Amino acid sequence: MTTTPITLSRLYTFPVKSMKGIRQSQSHAGETGLGFDRNFMITDETGKFITARRYPQMVLFTPVLLSNGIYLRSPEGSGATILFEDFRPDHLPCEVWGNHFTSLLAPEKINQWLCQFFDIPVQLRWLSPQSTRRVKKFPDTAVSFADGYPYLVVNEASFREVQRRCGAGIKIEQFRGNIIVTGAEPFAEDRWKTIQVGDVVFDLKKPCSRCILTTVSTDKGIKHPEMEPFHTLQTFRKAADNDDVDFGMNAIARNSGVIQVGDTVTVLETCKPRQYEEQIVEKVQAAPAQPEAALELIFNGKLYPVNNQHILLEQLEGHQVNIPYSCRAGVCGCCKVTLVSGEVTPLKAGAIKENGDILACSCIPKTNITIRHG
Repeated sequence: MTTTPITLSRLYTFPVKSMKGIRQSQSHAGETGLGFDRNFMITDETGKFITARRYPQMVLFTPVLLSNGIYLRSPEGSGATILFEDFRPDHLPCEVWGNHFTSLLAPEKINQWLCQFFDIPVQLRWLSPQSTRRVKKFPDTAVSFADGYPYLVVNEASFREVQRRCGAGIKIEQFRGNIIVTGAEPFAEDRWKTIQVGDVVFDLKKPCSRCILTTVSTDKGIKHPEMEPFHTLQTFRKAADNDDVDFGMNAIARNSGVIQVGDTVTVLETCKPRQYEEQIVEKVQAAPAQPEAALELIFNGKLYPVNNQHILLEQLEGHQVNIPYSCRAGVCGCCKVTLVSGEVTPLKAGAIKENGDILACSCIPKTNITIRHG
């Protein structure tokens, strides 16, 4: 019986976190990821990471790698060139998902150019030639500005199965994988523990927990109105032991080397796959059409103006009030706050809990409200 060989079909590097990726025919695979992958990111003034989860238009920015820096082109066509030598020499604090480390800050001229595309002051950060960040659960492994791991492996057959189930016009680039493979059965990667691509060996450490970023169109820079493909993933890829919704595998490289499209992918070791549950998931409702009304929000004793048109989490962020979040899709529960008084409009079932807690990412203020966190 002849079996189809598994091969490397696509390679993507994302020089700036959450911006457009670059498809490559070959790349150097090192400890921190593919060459230049997530070496830059946008942050607020405190160094906290900013992504397309909050600003989906970020995926429309085009980065171009230069021999001595990077060029950024905005969605409307303007651009800016930043040389490595222009970054300030001081290593300043920054953060990705509670992981604190240091990075270098771009000059003020570049940051001012970027600020025109956001509703808060932002900065461009560079990892610097030597990363000070480490993978949380593997402190001997350096990592770039990626969410948690140096590599994300995606199986084309798994993507096609998600595409078939949801019926939406989604693209594999929405999953932002680095190493895309073909020739395997759908979700065969769930069982892979160690693989070899060319001469580089990768340990697949865990399934990648997905979020609302998968719903952002790489062509339009907007979220899918029915949260596809994340909604479909919820129906059959929710972990049986927690609320993770998985697609793809996070990986670490054991050694470095050049990998290229067409390389054979060899499965060296397998493991017992994580178990998933099939379930019926209510689709996210569209925000109700209603005349805009100015409302008041009291959060932890402080008053903020809000409205009845936009999601609570986004309105809080607009006032520079940061509360924890992860999926931004009403699944993980990280953005839970206590509704002390007033009413909200839920956008999905489960956004309002019986104990009075609400999910800030899935509720819109309906009246003046008072909420508490922590």
